[in-house]
Amino acid sequence: MADDDSELDRLDPQPATLKLSTGLQVDLVRLRTRQFFRLLRVLTHGAGPAMMRAGLDFKAGAEQFTAQLLTLVVMSIPDAEQEAVAFLQSMLKPSGLAEGRKLTKQQDEDNEALWERFNTDLFNPELEDLIDLIEAIVRQEAPELQALGKRLQQMMKMFQATGQDKEEAEPEASQQDLASSGSSPARSTSSPASTDGETSASSTSRSAGSGRSSRRSPAAASATG
Repeated sequence: MADDDSELDRLDPQPATLKLSTGLQVDLVRLRTRQFFRLLRVLTHGAGPAMMRAGLDFKAGAEQFTAQLLTLVVMSIPDAEQEAVAFLQSMLKPSGLAEGRKLTKQQDEDNEALWERFNTDLFNPELEDLIDLIEAIVRQEAPELQALGKRLQQMMKMFQATGQDKEEAEPEASQQDLASSGSSPARSTSSPASTDGETSASSTSRSAGSGRSSRRSPAAASATG
């Protein structure tokens, strides 16, 4: 029954609420396309590439993978300060926002005040708030990110098994073949340009033709005479 409840929570999650050291309460939102790209910026601009080479095991247990991913994100933050803050802000929103198509003037003012405080408190958050928020975000999104990583690994294996990763090298080989085959006619046409027997033979054939024509002229003259 606990597994069923956990699965239902994944399908229809309730937003987790955290309280910052400033007293502001924030809600976690779910990772979507734009947030995912911002997370990738943190990992690729920071220490992520080096740690990825060290190993992020998508086949590990849930807790092990979550710990690896959390370490990866935290260690990437110092070299990706702006990207990390932008990612953090995109994964949160002020708690208690009034929602709906038609809001009263007071509700609009209250929402604006909450967003102003949100932007102020998260412009340069406290270190303890940063770690707490990153941990909460990673724990929330780790199952989806692990599943996505497994799918990408399977796609890469299929890509390599079908030889598609080697298709780019084939046109280069064919161009070399064309270059080598195109160079051989060039050598054959250049050989008659030598000054040896082939040149004298060609001149002999031209003189023979002219000799035959000169012998026919006297014969034709005697016949008419």
